[in-house]
Amino acid sequence: MKLLSLIVFFIGLSACSSAPPVTYYQLTMPVPEQTNSVAQSVAKTQLQLQPVKVANYLNGAGLVMERSDVELVIASRNLWADALDQQLYRLLAEQLQARLPAFQLAPASGAGDLQLQLTVDRFHAQANGVAIISGHYTLGSGGKHATQAFSYQQPLTADGYPALVNALSLGWQQVITGLITDINQQDL
Repeated sequence: MKLLSLIVFFIGLSACSSAPPVTYYQLTMPVPEQTNSVAQSVAKTQLQLQPVKVANYLNGAGLVMERSDVELVIASRNLWADALDQQLYRLLAEQLQARLPAFQLAPASGAGDLQLQLTVDRFHAQANGVAIISGHYTLGSGGKHATQAFSYQQPLTADGYPALVNALSLGWQQVITGLITDINQQDL
């Protein structure tokens, strides 16, 4: 009987000491249908898309929560499936290709008619249940450059990391929509 009690005790103890599983998250965004394409005979404007820069504290694998004005917590078991800067770049490139048919994306090292550099300073949840995305982007052409700041807040629809990732995805979509509007208004 003592042996059975010890076995049950150790099984229960090992169950309590098991670490929770690691969960991986990925930003999502519907890929829009491509708008009417510009005729093949018309030369497209080159858009040189630089890699998206993110603040150093966002470079890690963990999702971030802002507890106060001075305290950030980086999750250790709720992680990005890919590096955040790579996810943001991939979604940005997909949206630009689909929604700006008059532009052809050029590699960052190539010469482009229009250059785009985007920096993300904040991409996390706040303690009040809001996801916040802020930063700036620079559009340049022919020696002229214009920098535009952005800041979007997206309420979380529920508690938990899945709701946070959904809110961040929606906020990133807002950033891209504003950026596309600015690109379309460029005087090239």
